Amino acid sequence: MRKSRGMTQQEVADRLNVSNKTISKWERGEGYPEITIIPALAELFEVTSDEILRGERIPPSDQETEKHSAKVEKQLRRIVSSSITRFINYSYLAAALSLTGLLCLFTISYAFFRPVLGFGIMSIFVIASITIELFTLNTCRAATRDHEITGDNREMLVPLWKTVNRYAFALFMINAAVVILSLPFILVRDSHYVESVIAMELYLKLLPALVLIIALLCALMLNIFKEKLFLSEEVSSRKAYSVKKLRRMNFLQGAALAAAPLIPLCGAFYLDKNGFLGYAALAGFFALLGLAILSMILPVAKSKDIYERYILLAAGIRNLLYGFAAIYALSGLTIIYPAHGERQVLYTLKPVVLWILLDTTVLYLLARYFILKGYRRRREGENSPEKTVPVI
Repeated sequence: MRKSRGMTQQEVADRLNVSNKTISKWERGEGYPEITIIPALAELFEVTSDEILRGERIPPSDQETEKHSAKVEKQLRRIVSSSITRFINYSYLAAALSLTGLLCLFTISYAFFRPVLGFGIMSIFVIASITIELFTLNTCRAATRDHEITGDNREMLVPLWKTVNRYAFALFMINAAVVILSLPFILVRDSHYVESVIAMELYLKLLPALVLIIALLCALMLNIFKEKLFLSEEVSSRKAYSVKKLRRMNFLQGAALAAAPLIPLCGAFYLDKNGFLGYAALAGFFALLGLAILSMILPVAKSKDIYERYILLAAGIRNLLYGFAAIYALSGLTIIYPAHGERQVLYTLKPVVLWILLDTTVLYLLARYFILKGYRRRREGENSPEKTVPVI
């Protein structure tokens, strides 16, 4: 570049305020200019600093491609950042609406003794909260899916989807918690008085059970949607078991365990009229219970991998305990057939059921964590280079 411009080493040295020997060392490759001098060199020879660092001229087409790529990346980052900020703001608004609905329920119930009206207003706020979140979610997806520059830059959208999924999950749990906390205002009422409302003392007694139900629901949802929330294990852990087998087993066990208590429950309403129907319902109950156990044994026995067997066995035992907890919860149901009058159905809540569900969920999550941890260790041992053993 110096020779093409007819400049001597001394002239370049004078322009850069260095000695001509320094210029000679640079040209012979015995030294390099300081980083603060590179922009001055680029300006002197009318090139870019990138060309000085590379030691070669960059064709104009390549320069335009790099500038375009940098511009596209910058634009995409701006889109992602804007979408994240918008989604977070609307999520806060949706959460505020849901909590406002719960506050309205308490105010209307205890100030005006209208729990049904308060529950209706609360439901409107919850529906508005969910609608805002769904609208924002669809808008966010449309902004990224339909944009022309997001097709080849999917990896840059990971922070966006991580934020969207986590905030959407948090809002779902807030709305579920609001609905669960409001159920006593509808379920616990005196049927003889239209404007009756649950006493505050009784509500405070029920509050620990309600919080336990919310915690249980949160644990279940985390277990189901942890991959969507980017909380799942490494990709290698997903190969520890067949997701299709696990889903099939959960579906069969869930259907059998859900139908098992319904059959004797339906038979109990007509047991006084037809004794045979009660025995048939009892037989159907045990048949469905056996089907649920068989649905666990067969996949475990057919599985060839030891870790897959452990996962299926842990999930199957979890499902059975859930079913037993649901059946035990029905033991609080009492049906009274008075000599004259309508049939009365009474129910007593048993808190032990909630503890069984919560403990079962926690134990399953711990078992699954240690099983997958053992699987990852085995994979790491298989992928590690073999150690050479000296032969004597």
